[in-house]
Amino acid sequence: MKIGVFVSVVAGQMGFESNVSGHIQVPMQSIEELRTKGHDVQLITNEFSEDRSLPFCLAKDIEIHFVTDSRNRGGVLERTGKQGTGFSFMRLIRQVSEIKRICKEQEFDVLHLFGYNRTAHLAGGLRLFGLKTPVVVTIFGTFFPEKFSFLTKRLWKRVDAVVTATSFVKNKLETEGIPTTQISHGVIRHIVEEYEGPELSAPHRVLFWRDLTVANGADVAIKAYETLAPKYPDVDFDFAVRQHWDPVKDIESRAENYPNINVYHFPYDEGITLPKLLLESLCVVMPIRNMSIDPQLVIAETLATGRPVITTDQRSNPEFVIDGKTGFLTPIGDVEKTTNALDYLLADRDRCIQIGVEAKEHIDTHWNWDNYVNEILEVYNRVIHR
Repeated sequence: MKIGVFVSVVAGQMGFESNVSGHIQVPMQSIEELRTKGHDVQLITNEFSEDRSLPFCLAKDIEIHFVTDSRNRGGVLERTGKQGTGFSFMRLIRQVSEIKRICKEQEFDVLHLFGYNRTAHLAGGLRLFGLKTPVVVTIFGTFFPEKFSFLTKRLWKRVDAVVTATSFVKNKLETEGIPTTQISHGVIRHIVEEYEGPELSAPHRVLFWRDLTVANGADVAIKAYETLAPKYPDVDFDFAVRQHWDPVKDIESRAENYPNINVYHFPYDEGITLPKLLLESLCVVMPIRNMSIDPQLVIAETLATGRPVITTDQRSNPEFVIDGKTGFLTPIGDVEKTTNALDYLLADRDRCIQIGVEAKEHIDTHWNWDNYVNEILEVYNRVIHR
């Protein structure tokens, strides 16, 4: 089968080629799974400037078609346009025209788009304005109610099939009257396999590995760390973070008051890697307020290493973290319950390790790539022969 895959933003900021967001990782892995099964898959993505580069996870031999970007967005160090703004109608017209031309020239059997609501609007618009190729959209997360819903509802109806990975997103879409197929995928990064280095130390860390922002709950994590660092002097309480345009600004100065609270910035100093930090951790604290994707891949990838996760009880998180069994779920912004959950794990290291074992078993069983290709091909064949 000949498949076109559209991902609006694949290129990232220069120097961050190995630090890739989930909305890029999932379609890149989907492409590889399909190609491994013998299908011809080509990538369509927006053009990018010289200060950006393609990620390492993108296959070097894949055929790529670049189209006009209809948005104006910044990188991980700045934000020149907020989500939902910086939109150009004229650039959108060019983008639609270019995608239609590519699909016609390449004679794709199906066009598969990955993204959020606006990606579905683009897919529906392509069909509305004459694209003959059936369109399938994988939705990472939903945002309702929509502005101009009288128009967007018509665009959703033009999409031939909607797919998502989690029950949470499926239920949200079907509440809006959008039929949805759930196809669960596996983890992307196999962090245990990534580690290359000397023998690891025994687990002795607590790790937060997200951007250092309020949206990711960094303020909650530092308060929990400050409470427990004196109680557990044998434990390192670590932040592993990349640069961001809006970090919590006082965390590093507060960490200096405690000998066992550390902040590591990507790219890390020699001898420090994310696999090392994670595989030497007892557990991970991820008190996320605002989730950008369902599932949040850092949670799944952490659980796959056999480390319990303390995260917020929202959206698709309960599909991954079974409270008290594979980790703990806490209310958003609740410092006390986050601290108590972390204290429980550190006070009983044997139980902490057992919870990690159960976490890995749960992920390996329910979230893998074993059936992905067969299930997505069923969707493709359905829309092709409709």
